[in-house]
Amino acid sequence: MDHDQKLLIQAEMLTLLDGIPASLMDEHPLQFMLHLDQVRLKASQHHLKAVHDLVCACESELQKTLETGGGVTVARAYLTAMRETLDCGPLDAQMSEAMMANVALRLGGQP
Repeated sequence: MDHDQKLLIQAEMLTLLDGIPASLMDEHPLQFMLHLDQVRLKASQHHLKAVHDLVCACESELQKTLETGGGVTVARAYLTAMRETLDCGPLDAQMSEAMMANVALRLGGQP
């Protein structure tokens, strides 16, 4: 894949992520999850495994917050990690796991 193509994909993904405010999770959780699903599908389409894995982990964590609250905090942490991942470029499986561990630590949990 050439450099220009990578930049177009990065711009597309960042536009999708920027269109999802973390506050939407509290205001309209279903709408937030639908936007997140769109990010997951695009990440898969563009072979962005690290972003795809972060979206899946985010969806899982957000399911837990629906009953207890705190979804905005979780959403913000994962959206930030997804943006950071796009800035890094392609990541292998170990780096993807490290990014998810980083998010877990930000949220106060254990990786």
